[in-house]
Amino acid sequence: MEGVDLLHDLVLFRNLPSELLRPLQAAAVRRSFAAGEPIFLYGEAPDFFYVVESGAVDVAVPAQAGEIVVASFETGSFFGELAVFDRQPRSAGARAAAETCLICIPLQAMAELVENHAPAARQFISALALRLRSADDLLSRLQVQNVNEIADERMSFGDRVADKVARFGGSWTFIISFMSFLLLWMLGNTAYLLSSPPDPFPYIFLNLILSCVAALQAPVIMMSQNRQNIKDRLQADQEFQINVKAEIAVQQLHRKIDELRGTMLQHLHSQGSH
Repeated sequence: MEGVDLLHDLVLFRNLPSELLRPLQAAAVRRSFAAGEPIFLYGEAPDFFYVVESGAVDVAVPAQAGEIVVASFETGSFFGELAVFDRQPRSAGARAAAETCLICIPLQAMAELVENHAPAARQFISALALRLRSADDLLSRLQVQNVNEIADERMSFGDRVADKVARFGGSWTFIISFMSFLLLWMLGNTAYLLSSPPDPFPYIFLNLILSCVAALQAPVIMMSQNRQNIKDRLQADQEFQINVKAEIAVQQLHRKIDELRGTMLQHLHSQGSH
């Protein structure tokens, strides 16, 4: 394949002689993908190591709430490197985030380069180590949103009134104010102060007022509680997504560390036998 100069610029192949890259260039193919088009699927058998020539690629894993994007690659990046070692089914799916052109290198060609050339193997291990050092980047890309802000944006005028009523009704200010009102009402309607009070004992009109307040206050408080339940559910969904992303990041770290350890031991053993 001609014109694959992008390989020379990759960290993976930097400083390698051109003669080592010629077999890769000869075996590589260039493929184009439209935005949203899948490149490979979760659980699919691996065929290629990919280099992003232009565009962008999202790598995602399936989850209960839908796919979760765990990594994004742009021009000059590479992905699918773990399959060079284990040839296991894809642990994630990849799709084009925009109109994308990829350089697809067969895994066999990559494996021969790593196995037969120690400088290429060391370069490959160095590139994987660089990925490990930047793995915290994955966690920093977690899109954590403030659930309170999301809930506040969805609030209607009635929801805001219900929250204020519930907040005031559950405070000492309300208790003290209401007790003071009851005391003043009973004192004002006492026969000892007025000859003919408007609401004499047993304060029938006061009981009517209290019944109306209780009848109105209960559903308003329930409205506020329902909105709080919705907020709690949003919080639970967000925490679930964060936990899934964190677990994926940890699993990727473990896998890459295991691959690095195995590759380094293999090459140390081969160098010791020579």
